[in-house]
Amino acid sequence: MKRLLGGTPAMWMMVLLVFPSAGFAQPNQPLSQQAVLLARTLEKNHYQPRALDDGFSERVFVRFLHLLDPHRLYFTAADIGALSAYRRQLDDELRGDSWQFLPRVTTLYQQRLTQAEPILGEILRKPFDFSNPETIAFSETDSLDFAADEAAYGQRWRKWLKYQTLRQMAGIAAESHAGDPNGMLAAEPAARQQVGAVEKRNLRRTLEHPGGYANCVGALFFNAVAACFDPHSAYFSKTDYENFESALSKEALSFGMDLDENEAGRIVIARLVPGGPAWKSNELHKDDVLTGLRWSGNPAVDLAGADVAEVESLLQSTNAGQLELIVRKTSGVVKTVSLTKEKIREENIVKSLVLQGERKIGYLSLPGFYTEWENPSGLGCANDVAKEIVKLKEERIDGLILDIRYNGGGSLEEGLNLAGIFVDEGPLFVTRGRDGKPAVLKDLNRGTVYDGPLVVLVNGQSASASEILASTLQDYHRALIVGSPTFGKATSQVVLPLDPARRTAGHVKVTVDKLYRLDGKSAQLGGVRPDVYLPDLYESVNYREASLPFALPADSLTRKIVYAPLRALPTEELARRSQARVATNPSFQLIRQIADYGRSHPAEESKAGVNPGTRTVPLTLAHFRDRTQQRYQWWQAWVAAEKGHSNELSVQNHRFDQAVTAVDAYGKEMNDLLIGNIQRDAYVGEACRILHDLLSLPTK
Repeated sequence: MKRLLGGTPAMWMMVLLVFPSAGFAQPNQPLSQQAVLLARTLEKNHYQPRALDDGFSERVFVRFLHLLDPHRLYFTAADIGALSAYRRQLDDELRGDSWQFLPRVTTLYQQRLTQAEPILGEILRKPFDFSNPETIAFSETDSLDFAADEAAYGQRWRKWLKYQTLRQMAGIAAESHAGDPNGMLAAEPAARQQVGAVEKRNLRRTLEHPGGYANCVGALFFNAVAACFDPHSAYFSKTDYENFESALSKEALSFGMDLDENEAGRIVIARLVPGGPAWKSNELHKDDVLTGLRWSGNPAVDLAGADVAEVESLLQSTNAGQLELIVRKTSGVVKTVSLTKEKIREENIVKSLVLQGERKIGYLSLPGFYTEWENPSGLGCANDVAKEIVKLKEERIDGLILDIRYNGGGSLEEGLNLAGIFVDEGPLFVTRGRDGKPAVLKDLNRGTVYDGPLVVLVNGQSASASEILASTLQDYHRALIVGSPTFGKATSQVVLPLDPARRTAGHVKVTVDKLYRLDGKSAQLGGVRPDVYLPDLYESVNYREASLPFALPADSLTRKIVYAPLRALPTEELARRSQARVATNPSFQLIRQIADYGRSHPAEESKAGVNPGTRTVPLTLAHFRDRTQQRYQWWQAWVAAEKGHSNELSVQNHRFDQAVTAVDAYGKEMNDLLIGNIQRDAYVGEACRILHDLLSLPTK
């Protein structure tokens, strides 16, 4: 059974948090039976099982209502009062004693969703009055503060839609009017229309769910139960499970296209993967605008106002069936293109380059700890990394940078195998399950693929398997860890069937182990501290393991692990030299300024726990103009700094890739883009300088 170390997705300038969408339970087994199986599986296998008592019932009750209605728009205080009769009975229902709560919520929620559409339609029928200096409040707790009466209900919807309209207005106006109030007012009709399309689509997404409305709500309930054990335990329907396996595979099912957002805020095709379904259709091209999509047998989805995360979630929602993609070509012609997901094996998932400066440095980027999930003996990312290192060694590199920034984890075995590439032999890290007995995981293969100077680049989105790799190499003094503190997830999960005899009953991802460093300490909550710190653009975003509800606590082992670390690296001297350079580096100065701005201006809407507390937002043109203008200016400054910055080194392909790109025009285009990005990456440039310092210092 393969274990996994899942983590967080990557972020960019304005933080994007992408979570797996809830799937749906399979209709051939009653939800009541699945609920009992889910609770039993979690109780039997979880590292730190929760007592199924009244306290647990209350937590599930609150969490489930938050998943259904995070902004408290649909339910009323009277609804919550009626449902509270079950608040301390859910533990009994999870044991099979009765089954009343979920059916009642399902019926009531459907009523509230259905009545919401005409309400929001009526509110959005007329322009908003922005002369009234009112506010809207956002709370980052699982609050049950719902509207007390019909008037309050209408007011809550009106403020929410006004807030969303102001956000859209600011975004539209910033493109052509740089936040000018008159420009924002001119954008109001289009913004209001987009908000209506998004809100109605969100309603239909639940009411007309492909797996059935009741099963969709049931899956949310199951995920609320799992989430109250810890933030990484989750329910998977059959479809979810297939998608999850695909995401961890190097042969993932995909349409073969990358998406982006253009200057007008529209979702466009940024890249077609050679050989993929989109590529082979010969009807889709770079910069085509996505206006809608429809899965076979389901209603069309209007993508007006959607962001990249929403569209990617829709595309990843299933691997089955045919997709009709509605696009507007650059010529203005609207076309409908039919696509079916296929396995796309990208031979060069791991990218490597040669950085030529004072010394010749190899650069290798690893986006995730993928594996051939369906093949227990299959080759994954560690094998691909080893191949790239061999190619770089043929270039006679003096040092190597392994970039695992934004790497959210994946297969535990691949993390183990990858550490073994750099460590000769011996223990690598320690696991401890619910029985309390530590188990030492060792590198059983003598020898290394690379034993030269090594820098590992990390940041706050390096999670789980990335943290295991970084901490192991740090404990052995095998690598310099450079960047910012990592995410802080030191647990592993397995995916188990709820009913081994009936795989259609769904699966559950369960946290089964905690992970420890060789010194007995854990990266849980605190993450891995770098040897050489570099400012992080996202330091102001309090999104770490420690911010997640029900995260397992940090602890340590008393057992001593015998291992043979190498000679200590001169970390203090290297950090001192780096800090002196960073202090005068314009790119890092700007990164600090942006991070400081983010700290003083936290996101208004964010995931629970990210920015704790309640924030009050003025619903005024001036507030949104100033905020959008300031963020736009920071963004422009960052883009200008990137364009103006160039590392003092030449970025080249190794000889193998030079031969490949010479005969592949599209591959050359994408390769040139990668080289340009690395050429301007301040973190890679500083990592090179740190390696130069290390190579120049006398060895003791």
